[in-house]
Amino acid sequence: MDFRLWSLPVLALLGCGIFALSLQELYAYRGIVPISFEVGNAVLAITWLGLAATIYPREMRLPSDLFLVFYVIVGFLWGALLWPATGLLSIDGGVLMMVLLYLPALAVVLLRRAAASAAKEFFLPIMAFRREHLHVPLLVLLAIAGVVAFGAVGDGGFGIDSAYDRRLGGRDALSGQMAGYALNMAMNGGAPLLAFIAGWRRKPMLLFLALCFAVFAFWLLGLKSLFVYVPALAAAGFALRLPWMARQFPLLIVLGLIVAYGIVCLEVSDGSYSLLADYVVRRVSMVQPQVQSYYLDAWLSLQFGAKLVGAPVGNYSDWTFMIGESYLNNPATNANTNAFFYALLKSGLIGYAMAIIVVALFMVVLDAFFVRTGMPEFFAIAGLFGVLISEQAYTTALLSSGVFLCLALVTLFSYPSRRSNTELDWNT
Repeated sequence: MDFRLWSLPVLALLGCGIFALSLQELYAYRGIVPISFEVGNAVLAITWLGLAATIYPREMRLPSDLFLVFYVIVGFLWGALLWPATGLLSIDGGVLMMVLLYLPALAVVLLRRAAASAAKEFFLPIMAFRREHLHVPLLVLLAIAGVVAFGAVGDGGFGIDSAYDRRLGGRDALSGQMAGYALNMAMNGGAPLLAFIAGWRRKPMLLFLALCFAVFAFWLLGLKSLFVYVPALAAAGFALRLPWMARQFPLLIVLGLIVAYGIVCLEVSDGSYSLLADYVVRRVSMVQPQVQSYYLDAWLSLQFGAKLVGAPVGNYSDWTFMIGESYLNNPATNANTNAFFYALLKSGLIGYAMAIIVVALFMVVLDAFFVRTGMPEFFAIAGLFGVLISEQAYTTALLSSGVFLCLALVTLFSYPSRRSNTELDWNT
């Protein structure tokens, strides 16, 4: 039996269990409501989970496979059971959410089948520098970004309660400055890629430096995302080095989450408060369908013309702040969502379609580079992009968050593969 048909539903049910036992009550003040298991909801959930199985990879063969792993786990899976959690959408809205989230992944699957073999002829290794030195410019990026960001912000702290205040203060201090762009590229691109290289090469010191930068980002800005990005990419790099683990990586990810979520379920089963449920499970599982429903509800409220070309931003600096004030009653809340729903609200169905095209083409590019070089770092870029677009516009992920910079660096250190065009090159 295909593992996707049982493991993904088990994981989704565990996430729903944690929601029902703990998270719904904790966040009822924000309008989070209990889930109703009516017949229509059950049918939609079964359909949703079945679609998830069609786009979740069986094994890791191409960089786009790692993109799909993270896209499904972070942005697609949880909506199957938690889409009604805000009480904003009818069953029709739930169906629409499922379709709008499924189409981008389906486009990646179909386009790579149609274009992968031909695309590899157009992407050549640059061979400017030796492969084993790729970590050097990444360490330089982290060092420069850390120094200039500290100079702009000036102070930090380790308190969890003050993390949001540090984030707001850092946003004000770094907004529009080169230090802010450098720090974003280092946090969202450089550090996770360095962690992947550490896992692939079995270099604990490189992983230690990436984790140190994650601690620095939390101290300076209260950001916790690197504590997810860095271990996830390091684990991916470690796993892909072993052929048997590379083949089983999609299953191992789900099994690992099932174990973790099962432990949290036991922890909250008697009504106890769980730090893991509040700060980890909520961030991974509940926030995604919650904010997605906000964006979809806002788009559904538009007139027909605006549904095609997007909603006016009004007096807000971005649509994320419009959602933050409209649905969370806080004008300072930067309510990010995945690249596709953000494009849907900002630029309508036209922008949504453009986002799908750009993301699918970018995956074809990464697959083509990998086929020519066998370099594992293209997996890292694809996986990182899959995580980032779960809460950023694709343009932000590519430019401000450093994905394109990482791609440029990796191509500068690329050489033709010595192996089959569908295998990792073990000499990196």
